[in-house]
Amino acid sequence: MKHIKENSCRRFARLVPAGFALALVAFAQVCAVPQKAGAQEIATLEAPSPLVQIRIMVKAGSAHDPEGKEGLAYMTARLILAGSYGRPNRPVTKEAMAELTRPWGGGALPGVRVDKESTTFMMTVPREVFDTYMNQVLEPMLGRPLFDEGELDRIRSEVLTYVGSSLRNENLEMLGLEALDNYIYAGTGRGHLVYGSVQGLKAITREDIRRFCVTYYSPDNVLIGLGSSDRAVRDAVTGAVRGMGSLRGVEAFEASRPGRPALVQGREMTIVAMPNSPAAVIQLGFPLPLLRSDADFWPLWVANVWLGTHRDSYSHLYEVIRQERGYNYGDYSYIEHFASRPAYLFPPFNTPRTSQYFCAWIRPITHEYVAHITKATLWEIERLIKEGLTPEQVESAKNKAKVLYLNYAETSDRLLAARVDDLFYGMTPGTPEGYLDGYLGRIDAVTAEEVNAAIRRYLQVDNVKILVVTDETQARALADQVLAGGPAWAKLPGDYQIAVTEEEGRRFYHVPEDRLDTIRLEAAWAYYPLQLEQDRVRVVPVSALFETGAFVTVPPDGR
Repeated sequence: MKHIKENSCRRFARLVPAGFALALVAFAQVCAVPQKAGAQEIATLEAPSPLVQIRIMVKAGSAHDPEGKEGLAYMTARLILAGSYGRPNRPVTKEAMAELTRPWGGGALPGVRVDKESTTFMMTVPREVFDTYMNQVLEPMLGRPLFDEGELDRIRSEVLTYVGSSLRNENLEMLGLEALDNYIYAGTGRGHLVYGSVQGLKAITREDIRRFCVTYYSPDNVLIGLGSSDRAVRDAVTGAVRGMGSLRGVEAFEASRPGRPALVQGREMTIVAMPNSPAAVIQLGFPLPLLRSDADFWPLWVANVWLGTHRDSYSHLYEVIRQERGYNYGDYSYIEHFASRPAYLFPPFNTPRTSQYFCAWIRPITHEYVAHITKATLWEIERLIKEGLTPEQVESAKNKAKVLYLNYAETSDRLLAARVDDLFYGMTPGTPEGYLDGYLGRIDAVTAEEVNAAIRRYLQVDNVKILVVTDETQARALADQVLAGGPAWAKLPGDYQIAVTEEEGRRFYHVPEDRLDTIRLEAAWAYYPLQLEQDRVRVVPVSALFETGAFVTVPPDGR
């Protein structure tokens, strides 16, 4: 097996330019194929470090919350970390665990990331204390959680404050991003916040958490990532995992599967009225029947790098909306969910999903510009579909995609996390089939013809959900404007320092040659038809979001 594994690494290295290969080799000295240990699938990464990185992914998340108990997956994960473990008469509290792990570095204190379909525990352990860590932390934390009632109430209160108050009233960008995520998935198990709903969080009991743990925290529902191929390390971690979900006398829930979102029929817009919103944000999207394990993912990925690279001035949307016209801070697009976008320059791993969607994210913009920039975004996507990319544009996007690889694969922690995701998607980590392991080779292989075929096959603008967050004093006027169907202008000639004169009752615009294309494109955007019907545009108060598992909860009085 070792001989085959090393040959696979050499074949992969020949596909990678020398400069990129060095970045990978610096962190991963030996490629590793997934292994089976009992019922668990394991991805390993041998890194030249005195630390052992551990990732334990439970294939369950908020999409598996029972109806009316939204937030149960999140609360279960948080209580495993903070709700004490061990013997009831001598519990190891979260304070005791923090004190115990402090001498071993900040990474030794376990963390967790919960998403719609996964819950991932992560920790970094010095090799010299590995056995002690297994015995005193990992094994009892996973196998003997106590789910302290007081910690449940404390964490519930924190999360309720965030969901019911901070997110609704203070965090404009995250409000829009979380709302779109729910909007796209409305009517399915994925259609509520990972953190839960206000009413769902209030309804969760300690017994619910124990039942969720028994239902989904079973060894055969776990994927493991290890920063070591040492057999003793593997056996110790898999031994700890075997104790998960073994609570006595607890009845399991009926396990659920998250449904796929319904296809969008036509265009629809939801306008969220937020009190005292300093600006507006725009998101639009639609379900995308494509995962990173599909062959078409790579040409569409190259197309999206050209269209809307996250928080980067390279992309087309950024260039025409921000750079040339100064409308806002940034404009990006995505073909996979990108968690906590404002906080990260590069996508965090371990938020895999079996259902993805395309979306465009228009960062804060003046309220009066919303209709114009919504039209602009759709117009630019439609132009991409109709015209495609030239071979030169494809080559430029491929080069940019390779530069992004250096950031995506920057650390051994990211490399290992990506390999755990590979297991989730049914890709083979440690081989050219893996996401990061095969990234450069796949990008190199993409052709302009494949890129344009993928654009035509997967992108569209006719069936789209548009979500806008704007000030409550602007929301109704925006709805009226988009329903009126007329042209929507934003910046005026004076904003572009264009002189306007009148002669014999006629108005003349003195447009410099270098501004002609800018003005022509503004006009094209302004006259682009949104084609939104009366019953497809709604204004909702921000209080209608996140209240229950439904995307919008209409108050009893209907207002």
